[in-house]
Amino acid sequence: MRRTRISSQTVRPPLAAASGAGATEVPRYNQPIPQLDGTGPIGPGRSLIDPPPRMSETPAFRLKGSLVTLTVLKPLGTDLAAIDSGLAARVAQAPALFDRAPLLIDLTDLAHAAALDLPGLRALTARLGFVPVAVRGGGEAVASQAAALGLGVIGEGRVPVDPEAASPAVPDEPPPSAAQAGQAATTPPAAPTTRLVTQPVRSGQQVYSRGDLIVLAPVSPGAELLAEGHIHVYGPLRGRALAGLRGDTGARIYCRALEAELIAVAGCFQVADDIDPALRGQPAQVYLDGEDLVTAAL
Repeated sequence: MRRTRISSQTVRPPLAAASGAGATEVPRYNQPIPQLDGTGPIGPGRSLIDPPPRMSETPAFRLKGSLVTLTVLKPLGTDLAAIDSGLAARVAQAPALFDRAPLLIDLTDLAHAAALDLPGLRALTARLGFVPVAVRGGGEAVASQAAALGLGVIGEGRVPVDPEAASPAVPDEPPPSAAQAGQAATTPPAAPTTRLVTQPVRSGQQVYSRGDLIVLAPVSPGAELLAEGHIHVYGPLRGRALAGLRGDTGARIYCRALEAELIAVAGCFQVADDIDPALRGQPAQVYLDGEDLVTAAL
């Protein structure tokens, strides 16, 4: 018995059939295909069997909003020499704290903001180690100056107020029914949440709470606690603690051992050198009395 050996090579169809009246050419699919209008091929070097161009699978960037802490400078006058001397003295108390710190220049309480030398103030703060990033208040003239200096504009100085658009017309609505009124009266407003932290807050970490913040562990130097309400630290407080971030002047800071680098309530702050030495390492509370920040023993 003889065995026939079959070759493993692939049999390819001929490019053309035998010559004759019924001869038909087999199309070659790797040739450029003309456009419908007959102007030319699909593209240079491309054919129907070429894979389509692939879009980048990894985005080039992400753009989102974020809540960050800024040092705020509120000039109460236009005398740059006085601002320079006072700010230099404050920076000398804690140079590492303000080194390359982003700075917001707040002119909302300055009566004649247009008379302020904004380029000079920007250069002054940069020389002292700050990084000016934005201006708030001062009107449209100050906003234009800030934009020319490469500074952002925050708050009312960003968009001019249109008196006609300030009070848009509200269409008449039917009064609520008795059931709706009763439901609204019995529904309590949403309470701010309290955040509880049970692990140590280490250097470089930032913890934020939209309500009160309770920390049951030590807070290391270089860490930052931020809360719209009160801050409670049941351990040593050695980093920064900023309560009342949204302007709550009734917010307080409580800790078992006050060793903070910075404490603040509703924007009023003290650095380590401003804190009463008798309270260092002791249980203490921090609160506002008018516009004065008070530290007291617990």
